[in-house]
Amino acid sequence: MNTRKYYEKKFASYPDVVDLPTLRKMLGGIGDSFARRLVRENKVQSFFIKPSYWIFKSSIIDYVMSADYAARRLKVWA
Repeated sequence: MNTRKYYEKKFASYPDVVDLPTLRKMLGGIGDSFARRLVRENKVQSFFIKPSYWIFKSSIIDYVMSADYAARRLKVWA
């Protein structure tokens, strides 16, 4: 069920480029510092235009399908 098409459908209502608060919402309400860490560590592709980070929806889908996300999700739910 965790295929790219599944997440494309799940996130269809979001624009192709989102801001940091929207990223947090898309990833289930993660904290601000964790969202900023994902951006700083280039786990999700983004660009900075003062005063906001802008994140590509395709990069969010890539992250959700990554091993890093799976490992963190296991830690949270375990």
